Amino acid sequence: MENYFRVIGQFIEFVKARGKELSCVTPQDVSDFLVYLKTHRQLKRVSQSHRVSVLRSFFRFLRRRELLQENPCDSIGQFRVEKRLPQFLTQEEIELILETLKEKSTKNPQDFLVLRDRALCELLYASGMRVGEIVRVRPEDVDLAGGIIRVQGKGGKERLVPFNEATRAVLELYLEALRARFPGSLFLFVNRFGRPLTPRGVRVILDHVADICGFRGKKLFPHIFRHTFATHFLSGGGELRVIQEVLGHASLSTTQIYTHLDWDKMKRVYESAHPHAKKAREGNL
Repeated sequence: MENYFRVIGQFIEFVKARGKELSCVTPQDVSDFLVYLKTHRQLKRVSQSHRVSVLRSFFRFLRRRELLQENPCDSIGQFRVEKRLPQFLTQEEIELILETLKEKSTKNPQDFLVLRDRALCELLYASGMRVGEIVRVRPEDVDLAGGIIRVQGKGGKERLVPFNEATRAVLELYLEALRARFPGSLFLFVNRFGRPLTPRGVRVILDHVADICGFRGKKLFPHIFRHTFATHFLSGGGELRVIQEVLGHASLSTTQIYTHLDWDKMKRVYESAHPHAKKAREGNL
C-alpha cells in the first residue's frame, strides 16, 4: 500500500510542476510521466507497467467519486514486459565445477556425500532437469546400459532424457554406493540419513559447491544448470526441437529464448560461411 501511495505522490508532483490539477489530467500527461520515469529514473518496463496499473486504479477511483469525466489511462496500451535472458554457466565454469567435484571424489572414494554431489551436478548438467524432477527420480528410472533416464515432468507427463558416457560412469559409481549404504532406497538422491533430497536440499548442496569452487558474483542454483545444458547443446549444433523434447517444454516458443543466447556464434558462422561475407572479408567487394 505504501508503494501505491508513493506512485500517486510522484504523479501528483509531476502534474503540479506543469501547473495542472488532477481533474485536468490528459492521456498525454500520463505518457509524458512515463517518458520522465524512463529517462530520469531509468525504470524498466516492468516498473513502468506497475505504475500505469497504479494510476489506472487511482483514476478509476476518482471517476467513481465523479471527480473525473474520463480515465486518462484508458488510452495507454499494455506494456510488453521484456523477457530476461536466462543466466547460464560458461564452458570453463561448468568444467571447473565437474573437475573440482571429480578431484574431491577421487581423494575421498569412501565419502558417500561427495560422490552424491558429483553425481547430482553431472546429471543436472547432462539432462537439463528441473530441480523438482531430479529429486523425484528413482534408481529404477535410470537405464545405465541405454544411457536414458525416465523423468516425470510437469502435470505428471513422462519423458525419456538421454545422458552422456561421462555421466553414466559417475552414476554407475553412485548407484553402487547408494545400494551399499541405503539398500532399497526409493529415490536416487538422498540426504545423509537416506531420506529423499528436497529442492531446498539441492540448493544447499549447490551453495556448498559454489564455495569449494571459489565462485564469486555468480550464484549456483538448480535452474542455471538447465539453462547451461540448453545453451551449450545449442552451441554444439543441437536442434531446437530436440532441446524442447529433452527439457519437456510444451511449446517451442519457450525453448526459443535460448536462440538469443547464441547470437554471437551464429554471426561468426554466418560470416565464415556466407559467400557474400567471404568476398567482403577478402576485399573483393
